[in-house]
This record gives sequence, structure tokens and C-alpha cells, in this order.
Amino acid sequence: MSASAPTDVVPAYESESIPAAAVEVLGYLSVVAVATLAFLIDWLTVNGAVVLTLALLTMLILLSWAHLGQGRHPIFLFLCTLMLFQGGRLLAYCLSGDKDPLQVRLMQPSAFSIGRMNEGVVLLCLVLSAVCIYAPCRWNYTGFRPRNNAPVRQYLPYLYFLFIATLPIQLFKNYSYFQWAQKHGGYMSIYVSHASLASSVPFLVRVVPLICFPVFVAIFVFEYRKKRAYLTAVLYFGAASLILLMGARGAFFSLVLALWYVARVKSTRRTRIIRLIAFAVVLILAADAVRNLREDPDNTSSYSFLPLEFLTLQGISIDVTSTVVAYHKYFAPYAWSYPLNELQNAFVAIDTENYRRGKLLPYDVPVLLNVNAFNLGAGTGGSYVAEAYAIGGIIGVVVISLLVGSGLHLLHVLSRSDFGLLLVAMTLPDVLLMPRGELLDWLSALLKNGIFIFIIWFGWIFYDFITPITPAADPELDQG
Repeated sequence: MSASAPTDVVPAYESESIPAAAVEVLGYLSVVAVATLAFLIDWLTVNGAVVLTLALLTMLILLSWAHLGQGRHPIFLFLCTLMLFQGGRLLAYCLSGDKDPLQVRLMQPSAFSIGRMNEGVVLLCLVLSAVCIYAPCRWNYTGFRPRNNAPVRQYLPYLYFLFIATLPIQLFKNYSYFQWAQKHGGYMSIYVSHASLASSVPFLVRVVPLICFPVFVAIFVFEYRKKRAYLTAVLYFGAASLILLMGARGAFFSLVLALWYVARVKSTRRTRIIRLIAFAVVLILAADAVRNLREDPDNTSSYSFLPLEFLTLQGISIDVTSTVVAYHKYFAPYAWSYPLNELQNAFVAIDTENYRRGKLLPYDVPVLLNVNAFNLGAGTGGSYVAEAYAIGGIIGVVVISLLVGSGLHLLHVLSRSDFGLLLVAMTLPDVLLMPRGELLDWLSALLKNGIFIFIIWFGWIFYDFITPITPAADPELDQG
């Protein structure tokens, strides 16, 4: 045997490094396990568990920003909305603004407690959900640079043509809806008789503006000339502002967040923290102003922003989770019918006139809490955490949260291509509302948008056939 023969070298086990992602996730799970044990043996109070839950959620947001591209991964925005909608009251408590953050007060004349153990389960579900969503995103993350969008620039003239043609119709539809709502009781009328609202305008006026949304998003994704992209956004949101005057704000602000994500993916610059904070403050002030206008439309001169009250009101969605945990047997028989019926949400009018038990969780919860208020149009919204708990308890929360995390990772992967980023931008608004919305609302909206994307694509074939296309010089790209 030759002394120079190659040999296979097996590295020592001690020399192999443990991935940082595994250390983070295992560290979090260890803290959760120790805290759960301490809670069970009464070493940890409910208030202490609230503080620990808030600390863990905050740390996950910071880690997602630091390790996952500084906002270039959907999980950052998702954890922020989870913190706001499910943890807003916890944050208000830590800032001395809410003495009993886990008492159910939604649609109640007086708040009530669901019991110490149930409150512990609610906090455990929130933390486990956040960790299980973060884990697959952190483990599989790989960054990427913005791509050259030259192949999709050919679609921009056609998209601008459709946008200009459909925007006036969308403005007319929104104005008609606004007038109808003003005559029929304001914001609550949307949920009392949504079918009547929709039928207040002709069918074509309802359908044609549905093309405007994917067209606008496609322009924002494909257009790298900032001035044109932001001018298009100003026109679109100007037409949508009438929906804000009605009091409906969720879809509006979730779309703003989704477009911010698109802008981050298209940019190579580092985000300045001051700009990020300013952006968040502006959104919060605008959202609170819309809420104040909705609840007291006749008193606009004495508006004042109260941060702790804002956090308490936005964090009211934790009551949905608490209600499902406390009355699990009431909701469990319909746990699987909830997500199946959600697939119809984008196609079927949903209001109190068409209520049927076991159809949708955001309607069963208010009926249980206060049926009289529900009949007047009051509601609670939903919670993907609550739906997951109804399906399988804590194990259901873990499994579904892992699937949500894998889905967010898929959205990040799709963001590497122009058409993939377009799909992400149209899906992300509904995904970001899941802490206050429903588990499969995003899929229902995606199916509806898919129909109109097909119509737009068919129109492109016709447009390309009748219009002579000449290659234009590439515009100077602003990657900032």
C-alpha cells in the first residue's frame, strides 16, 4: 500500500458548529417550557406571564429584522401585526395602560375573566405560534439581490392603459358605496346588509374595478422608476380614500404594508430606523383617525391621539382567542367547517342577514358574546390562533403555525422573481390580517384575483396583437 494513498478524513463531532437558527429556536422553546412549568406550579403569576410573553414577542420581531434581511422577509410584518392585534393589550398593560389585559371585554357591558389556567393557555398559544412561525423562516433563510426587471417592462404601457381606464370606475363605485353607507347608518351597515350595499351599484361597476387592484400592484412591482410608481400609488389610494371615510381600514393599511415590503425587496439600501419609526407612526395616526371618524363622525374637531387607548383597542382581537380557549367545546364541532367556508368569503356577501352557526368563526364569537349587538352590526373579527386552537388545541396551534411559517418562507422565495413578487404583493395584505382575520381568507382572495389576472393576461394577448411594440431604451434604474 502506498503511503501517499488518499484517506477519508472524518471531522471530529466537537468541531462541527451548531447553526445559530437552531440555538435561537431551542433557546426560545426552553424558556417557554421553563415558564410553563413555573406557571403550573404557581411560581409565575399571570401578570408575570404577560410580561414574559411580550418580551418574547418583541425579541422575535427584533431577531426577524436583524437576521432576515431588515424587512425583506414577510415574517417581520407578520410578527408586527401579531404583536399589534393579539399583543396590543399586553403592551398597554406593560405601559400601565391596562390593568387586566386578559379579561374579555369585547361586546361586553362588563369584563369577565376566563380563569387563570385558560389565560395561561392563551399566552402559551401566542408564544408557541410566534416561535413556530419564526422557526422555518429563520432556518431556511437565504438573502437575494434585486433582479433585473427588463423582461417585464414591456407590460407597463398596457398596465398603465388599464389602470387609467378602470380607476374612474373604481372611484365612482367607492363614492356610491360611501353614499349608501351614509344613508343606512354608517360603518355598521356594511355588516348588517353587505348584499344590499353591493347591489347599490350596477354589476359592471362592481366587476370592472376588481381589475384595477391587480393592475395597480403589477405596476408598483414592475416599475422601477420611483416617481411613476409612487404617483400611481397616490392615485390608487386617493380613489380608495372614500372607503376610509366609511370606516373600513383593514384592507387599506395592510396593502400599504405589503407595498412597503415590495419596496424593501426592490431596494438594496439599508433602512434607517428613524424613517421606519416615522412610517409606523404615520400609519398608526391615520388608522386611529379613521377609527375616531367611524365611531364619532360628527365630532372631528376634538380628535386627540391616545397611544395606550390605541394599543388597547387594536389588541382587542386577543378576546377572540380567549373566547375560543374558554369555550372550546362550543366551537370545536365546527372547527373544520370554518376554514372551508372561508374559501367563499371573496365571492359571497357576508352579513348578519345570512348568519348560520358553524359557518364562520368571526360570526359565531360575537353571537356567543352578545347576540343583540351582533344583530346591530357589531363584530369581533377573527384570529388564526383561535381557529387553530379550535381545530386541535395547543397541538393544532403548533402544527398550523409551522405551516404558516413555511408559507411565509415560500412567499420570500417567490419574491426573487418579478411575477413571483406580484403574486406575493397580492397575497400579503390578507396574510398580514390573519391575527385579526381568518385562516384561509388569503386563499379566497387569491382565487378571486387569479380570475382577473387571467382576464388581464388574455387582454394582453389581444393588446400585443393589435399594437406594434418597439423596444425602448432602458430607463435608468433607481435601485434605492
